Amino acid sequence: MKRFLPSFQVVKARLQQRELYVVDSNQTLRLGAHYNGIIDCIKRTWMHEGVYGFYKGCLPNAVRVAPGAAITFFAYETISDFLCTYGH
Repeated sequence: MKRFLPSFQVVKARLQQRELYVVDSNQTLRLGAHYNGIIDCIKRTWMHEGVYGFYKGCLPNAVRVAPGAAITFFAYETISDFLCTYGH
């Protein structure tokens, strides 16, 4: 189940976008149609971008989250070792 979480995050983010601007064939910027629900969002993403479209932004998010996770892991392990060694 965890391997599908990034795709749910992308779908959620796309559904939350208020405005979608599209460049049409005349190279003019116009307000595009919003998604008509979750299924429509999934279908359009699959048709226009394929599998890659569901994992956009995962690497920058991992780079953003990794330092905090590393610090939390290090602190937890350090305190746990300290308590096991010196605590009764």
